[in-house]
Amino acid sequence: MATNQDVQNSVAQVDRILEQVMDADMWIRFGLKLLIALIIIAGFYILTRVLTGAVSRLFTIRKINEHDYLAQRQNETLLKLLQNAIRYVLGIVMLLTVLSQFGINITGLVASAGIAGLAISFGAKNLVQDIITGAFIIFERQFKVGDFVRVGLIEGVVTELGIRTTKLKGLNGEIHIIPNGQILQVTNFSVDNSFALVDVQVSYEEDLERVERVLHQIADTTTKKYEDMFVEPIEMLGVQTLGPSEVVYRLMAEVPPMQHFQAGRLIRKELKQGLEVEGIKIPYPRMVMMNTEQGNGGQADDAKNVQSS
Repeated sequence: MATNQDVQNSVAQVDRILEQVMDADMWIRFGLKLLIALIIIAGFYILTRVLTGAVSRLFTIRKINEHDYLAQRQNETLLKLLQNAIRYVLGIVMLLTVLSQFGINITGLVASAGIAGLAISFGAKNLVQDIITGAFIIFERQFKVGDFVRVGLIEGVVTELGIRTTKLKGLNGEIHIIPNGQILQVTNFSVDNSFALVDVQVSYEEDLERVERVLHQIADTTTKKYEDMFVEPIEMLGVQTLGPSEVVYRLMAEVPPMQHFQAGRLIRKELKQGLEVEGIKIPYPRMVMMNTEQGNGGQADDAKNVQSS
């Protein structure tokens, strides 16, 4: 059973609580702190809006060419990064300032936040690396949507360039999703004019001077026939290699970006037709079959050579 002393202690505790609740000075001090906190929150909110709006206007003025998709994407990405950084920094400062108004020791919170941030940074190292690399790719204009690039062993058209990942569409329609942090080296085929390199083989039995004249003629005819395809006339470079059964000539043509595939197909077609007209043979694999029948004296009395390609 509760003793009289326990009852008196409980009553005294309730009296102290009621006294604190009824303390007008305490409520005035709390109200002032709350008012100051609201003013601080409003001030930081206005400051955040002013700074993010100023950054937005700055990047709007910074746009050089509205039709340049890469410049637009670069501006949008950097704008979002700066605006988010402003919001996060000002939000943390505002929170710590408000807490300090209510007598909360923010030194321990700052230390705990530093330790937690360090742990999170170790856990999200790859994510941070992807984001930073993506920002540099966009800022440095390494490639843009629509470019044909090679990333490592993967080739394809850039379909999406994000702040964390890049998507490439291969020639067979497959989609490759590559984290930006894994992009160490990029080969961009769409920045400048391309070169179509075509090798053609002729037999050793052909007159090489005549072959070169014919190749020059075919190059000139093809250039005139498809003049919109070629930036510069097709050039016959000469003998490239001497193979086991053929002499290899190389032709080169400068074409607009990403047109070297189509240009190479056209040149090979014209070479095949032109060499056939001139009677110049393109060597191809042949198999010789010999059918031997035993006659009198064990000598072969019949032999056949059958050629097949």
